[in-house]
Amino acid sequence: MTALVRIGYRSCYLLTIAAGTVAARLAADFRELGSAGSRIGPLGVVLQLPIVACWVVARPISLAAFAGCCALAPRLPASG
Repeated sequence: MTALVRIGYRSCYLLTIAAGTVAARLAADFRELGSAGSRIGPLGVVLQLPIVACWVVARPISLAAFAGCCALAPRLPASG
């Protein structure tokens, strides 16, 4: 049982890191396009739409994986 909890925790942790990195990168790209709005005009809004769509998918995955880490962490034996 402990091995399964450890594998589950590590999987959730890696998914949290990966999805969180993607969500943060998408948010930075969204802000970059927003600040370039004066140079590219209304095209900036059109370019932001797919970024928002991807972020709407990546952010909940990151939060769910973090919740999995929080749920599994108390079940892990203390190493020390």
